[in-house]
Amino acid sequence: MIIKTIELKNYRLYKGINKISFSNENDKNLFLISGENGFGKSTFLHSLLWCMYGRLMVDIEESYRKEIQNAGGGYNQMQINNLNEFCKQKLNIEVSHSLLATIKKQGYSIDNEYIKQWSQYAVSLEFSEIFIPSIPCRSLKITRSYDIIRDEENVEILIDGIKNELTSEIGHEIFINDFVLNKDIARFFFFDSEKIVLLAETNTIDEKRKLCSAYNEVLGVKKYEDLKRNLENLRLRFRRKSDDIESRNKLTSLLYKQKSFYENITEKEKETAYLDDKLLSLRKDNEKLQMQLMREGNGMTIVELKRQEDVVATTKKRDEEYKQRLKTFLEYAPFAISGNLLQQAKNQIENDFNSLQSQNEIQNQNLLLQNISKDLLKAIEQLSITVKNKNELDNSIQKIVSKYQNQSSGGVPLMNVSKEIFDEFVSVYNNITTTYKIEFEHLTDDYRKNKQILNNAVRKVSNMQSNESDSIIQDLRKTKNEIEKTIADLEAQIRQHHEMRGGMNKELAVVSRQISELSKKVSLDDSDTLKDKVAEQLIKELNTFLVSLKNEKKFSLERRIKGTMNKLMHKSNFISKVEVLIFEDIIDIDLYANDGNIIKKESLSKGEQQLYATSLLKALVEESGIQFPVFIDSPLQKFDKTHATKIITEFYPTVSKQVILFPILHKELTKNELEIMKPFVNSAFILKNENTYSFIQEVDINNLMKE
Repeated sequence: MIIKTIELKNYRLYKGINKISFSNENDKNLFLISGENGFGKSTFLHSLLWCMYGRLMVDIEESYRKEIQNAGGGYNQMQINNLNEFCKQKLNIEVSHSLLATIKKQGYSIDNEYIKQWSQYAVSLEFSEIFIPSIPCRSLKITRSYDIIRDEENVEILIDGIKNELTSEIGHEIFINDFVLNKDIARFFFFDSEKIVLLAETNTIDEKRKLCSAYNEVLGVKKYEDLKRNLENLRLRFRRKSDDIESRNKLTSLLYKQKSFYENITEKEKETAYLDDKLLSLRKDNEKLQMQLMREGNGMTIVELKRQEDVVATTKKRDEEYKQRLKTFLEYAPFAISGNLLQQAKNQIENDFNSLQSQNEIQNQNLLLQNISKDLLKAIEQLSITVKNKNELDNSIQKIVSKYQNQSSGGVPLMNVSKEIFDEFVSVYNNITTTYKIEFEHLTDDYRKNKQILNNAVRKVSNMQSNESDSIIQDLRKTKNEIEKTIADLEAQIRQHHEMRGGMNKELAVVSRQISELSKKVSLDDSDTLKDKVAEQLIKELNTFLVSLKNEKKFSLERRIKGTMNKLMHKSNFISKVEVLIFEDIIDIDLYANDGNIIKKESLSKGEQQLYATSLLKALVEESGIQFPVFIDSPLQKFDKTHATKIITEFYPTVSKQVILFPILHKELTKNELEIMKPFVNSAFILKNENTYSFIQEVDINNLMKE
């Protein structure tokens, strides 16, 4: 499926008819639509999604939901806002209020038909190479229009230029969703490269549940799960007709309870959405009051004041700690200052300590020799020998002992230095001569910085407290405090709603299990028994098939993500393994490094996160087998030169048969990058702006940078 033409008429910035035709004369798949900020790139993408999905576009991206919420009047107000400003002015000037009222009530006539050129806007998408089962189709054209006077939205779908009964029978929205592109997977084909990094930061359960839903849809799993669910509901209907009154009544009661849970959960979701809208509005009011306080010279919020007071308390505590440490350092300062004297003292202490150690060793040695001599003499006394021989032995022993006795050498020590005193002095000396200076400098630097932070915080707190005496600031502060209290209450209510929904979901799961168990026991009427057995067998086969399909898709997706990431990154084998984890309706994706450790996606650089999200999108698009054009805003944002080259040469040419890029020249697409891209570019367009409106102009690719 490719797009032949896109036509915008009076849609926001685009005045009159603006048409783009996409050539299919060669095999080049890239189309460039470039323009400066504010010239209508985002509006162009917005128009395409509005054309296809209308009010359902809120399900594609959260930003569209917020836009409709912020419009002030919901989707209808957004439709009014979509009309080009020039057309609105012409209506105000050229058409009287009475004529507007007449058209609104009775419709247009031949006399006022000309007003449609200002009162209506429309967007058209024409596709070719599209397959619709059982219907020959060379082209499909979708046109969504809105009349601001009549407050009417209209959708027209033409197959080969004529209306078809199929589109009318099943409804335009269902036809587009089922035969063109399912809204749940549209975000994989319409994306902002800068925003898709959010895929790398999918951390909450809701985000993982949404990703799993899209995953099941894009990989074709959902249609089999829907079929299985329909068969399970069919079996329940059989049991509700059963003659087994007791079991049937119990089953009916459980089904009623299940329905009640579903309704309560839906109601809580609506209440939560209402509270979210209210919270958003209050936060805007709070921001406005903050701006007013800043203009009045006091922009500090109560939260900021509390934070500054905490800073004061913390830095004061640190100030005392630093002072105590400085005091300890200063006690050693005289030693550090003394320099040569400290060195002389060390030499003297070492000499005295060594001398004392030497004397002690000599004394111990002499004492040992004396003891040995005494013991030998006593032993000789016990021998039966002559007195002469005894005397000779005594003299010999005395000579030998005298030979090994040492006399004390060296001068007299000035100090009696013990081992403990010597070790302590050496430790102090080593500290002073090595790390003392560095540690002292770091400590004084930390002390000075902490003092500055303390003084700044004290000054801020003092200024706020002094300004609070101003009556205007007091009133603003009072209103702001009330709003912040309401915001806190709303946040607590929203948390409570989430907890209640969580509790109800748990109870719903229990009831669903009870229904499943009971449905196995309820006896059926003879007429439904065979049908039930067939449905049961089909459900078993579907369960087996779904396990096999999910595993097959899981392994294939892991392989594709890993291959694409390693191909696009300039780090060789950066990812050694990708693991897709699926738990019921939640999906998570883990990346592993070569050492076997999980790579935290939030620790990746923004460029690497974008490559991960891009790889995930490419893997899903390829695995889905869906042939649909891919639209990419900010295509090379946050990529370095190497990554940009790989994206241009290996991602864009292969991700789809038709890829439409929306770059800002010289910023998101440089001259060198354009040269690399040229071999893949089919045609180029530029968005130009004339005062209050924009228009589209085709340009030669070689002249694109000159525009």
